[in-house]
Amino acid sequence: MNKKYATKFPEWTRNNTIYNSCLSDDLDSLFSTILLNQIKGYEVTHFYDFSNIYKAIGYKQTNEVVAVDVDTIYTKCWSNHVVPFNNPDSANLNQVEDIDRYNYCSKFAGSTLLEITSLYDIDISMLSEEAKLVLLSVDSTFLMYNFNKDNCKKILVNVLELPELFELCKKYSNNQAKFYKVQDKYKMKQKIHINDDGMLETSIDLEGLSKLFGMSFILPKNKFQATHTLHIEHLYDVQLDAFIKQLQENHKTIFSAARTRKNYIKLSYI
Repeated sequence: MNKKYATKFPEWTRNNTIYNSCLSDDLDSLFSTILLNQIKGYEVTHFYDFSNIYKAIGYKQTNEVVAVDVDTIYTKCWSNHVVPFNNPDSANLNQVEDIDRYNYCSKFAGSTLLEITSLYDIDISMLSEEAKLVLLSVDSTFLMYNFNKDNCKKILVNVLELPELFELCKKYSNNQAKFYKVQDKYKMKQKIHINDDGMLETSIDLEGLSKLFGMSFILPKNKFQATHTLHIEHLYDVQLDAFIKQLQENHKTIFSAARTRKNYIKLSYI
């Protein structure tokens, strides 16, 4: 990542402290937690499916937990959306660049995975084209090219310093079916969930991804139990202040929040 942008990320992303991680329910989070385990030694001890927070049975609080691919508003997290609240502990390119509803079209419309790949200077040059297509297909980052070519080039080339991914976006800009085929091949849009035995399950083709990247894609083998139940709310900006007041009156706390459209917010609260 370009040093100008890397230095804006929270200090905790650069220190040698060992954190645990909270996995969320998709491939972006899973791939990201695998990289964070390899790079930083983070172990997955929690799981969040946007309805419940789970923790591994037998887990003892030893390290602080970082939510991965979750836009928390108070705790340390890796995330990638435009957010309605400022969280100084959020490792999120959109937040460190002060992207909000007023400059929404300049946002990073990509994955948490690519932020981590870039910040920690992971070499992707030896990957096959198909593996690079997968990187661009996580969270459908490839759509950024046709949405705003100039912004896509700025982010992928000048900020993240992943020019080979920009060239692939350009190469297949008139054949985006190439990316959708990759998503279908590896079942990339399938979710991760807790089964009746308290174990994590998914239909994502983990074996295929393991062979493609030459690394192990596996789900944690822990059993998990729910610790918190969350409620989901979707609202427009004009409704936000009144909703926050209502939550405060009922002693409720917002856990995560993200802009899913320019003036539209999805949030969860406990």
